[in-house]
Amino acid sequence: MSEIASSETVRRWFDSAGHGEEPPEEQHRRLVLLAEFSAFAGRSPDELVAGCFLRKKATGDKFVSAKARQAMNESIAEFVAKKGFEGREAVATGNVLRSFLIHNGVFIQGGAWRG
Repeated sequence: MSEIASSETVRRWFDSAGHGEEPPEEQHRRLVLLAEFSAFAGRSPDELVAGCFLRKKATGDKFVSAKARQAMNESIAEFVAKKGFEGREAVATGNVLRSFLIHNGVFIQGGAWRG
């Protein structure tokens, strides 16, 4: 777990969202969830974030790819379903993963719990 916790994007997420102030069990739960999703996607956390961005050829400016963002949302939904989560638990789990992306500059939205 220390390998994933040392990732630049994970450190940014924890710092930006204040997760470093949470109890160790909650921090561990978030890291395990991200590690499982990362393994499911076959990419490191840094690669998950990088895969959501493209660069303009003319200027080199970086921007979020709408297609990559949609594919990431679909991948999150597939992961949550394969884990067997339903209802509120499914929404909350997906939102933890989206939070990781959001705090790394990828605006991404999921469903809301309407229980």
